[in-house]
Amino acid sequence: MQTLIIGFILLSIISGWFVLWKVPGIPKHSKNKQINKKISVIIPARNEERNLPMLLKSLTGQTLQPVEVLVVDDDSEDDTAEVAASFGTRVLQYDSKEVGWQGKSAACFVGAQAAKGEYLLFLDADVFLPSEESLRAILLEFKRQDFKGALSIQPYHVIQSLYENFSVLFNIIVLAGMNRFSILKERLKPAGAFGPSLLIDRNLYFEMGGHELVKDSIMENIDLGSAMLKQHIPIHLYSGYECLHFRMYPDGIKSLSEGWTKSFAQASTSTHPLILIGISLWISGAFISFGFFVWGMVSGNFTTLLLSILGYVLYYLQFYRMANLAGKFSGGLLIFYPLFFFYFVGLFAWSAIKTFVFRTVSWKGRSIDV
Repeated sequence: MQTLIIGFILLSIISGWFVLWKVPGIPKHSKNKQINKKISVIIPARNEERNLPMLLKSLTGQTLQPVEVLVVDDDSEDDTAEVAASFGTRVLQYDSKEVGWQGKSAACFVGAQAAKGEYLLFLDADVFLPSEESLRAILLEFKRQDFKGALSIQPYHVIQSLYENFSVLFNIIVLAGMNRFSILKERLKPAGAFGPSLLIDRNLYFEMGGHELVKDSIMENIDLGSAMLKQHIPIHLYSGYECLHFRMYPDGIKSLSEGWTKSFAQASTSTHPLILIGISLWISGAFISFGFFVWGMVSGNFTTLLLSILGYVLYYLQFYRMANLAGKFSGGLLIFYPLFFFYFVGLFAWSAIKTFVFRTVSWKGRSIDV
């Protein structure tokens, strides 16, 4: 029995390596490399008065300045528009109820229609650029890709409050679920684009249909990326470790839970079956290693105790490795990893019920049909 348990724990650790092997970041470029492209930054925002200052301040400090920053205020109930205007940004107002679209697609499309730049960079309000060279590095990397298709970055999660560590598993699985960072690398087609960022040529954006293609989606960029791939438009995916960070859900554990409930179960349908199997094995390993550890503690058998501690520690090291690919989480807290897995499974189950049974989710004071 012990041999089977240890074997399964090792299999789950191998599965972790399989689904999340390596996540490439935007490389640093020489400061001598210059790029002369007009870029419009578009920020869809609803009730984002607390998040916007960090992003807008980071944009004003860039060595490569965007030609404009557009904040599209989605009928906010706070001072989002006033905060955005205080940074000299152009604020566009609209009411999504009048447009009749789901999610933030309408805000993105309204911003794109008003933009003047050659390239459009859509950014969520809770991201920020950690270095003054970040925007230039992103555009230079897109240049290295010959400006083809779209470039999308999953921001590196930097936490400030202990409860934010409960995002760790979701961040890990967002990376793994995109299909591109497994040991199979480019052999699997990406699931789409990351939600918080998208860089694309303005002409291409409108030629392929833009966010109007996904006006009924609450997973805008995943579905938009999927639509692009069907049109044979490439998507380049990166980690934001060096160039794009975010702090998710600073308003507390309730907003964190609501945010991940909104679309996580539905997003899993875009993941390749092989990756889903690997993720399932890896998650199962967390519960098996924890159960074995409890068994070892109460068994009274020294060998069983040592083996159970070994299994727990090995799984923790794998979990910590994967967490570091997604963000800067607390290694001390992650050693209690069963807590995070129980939270994840419970929230994922609730997301599935809300999505596939009730067919409605809540976000920022709105009820959204799915």
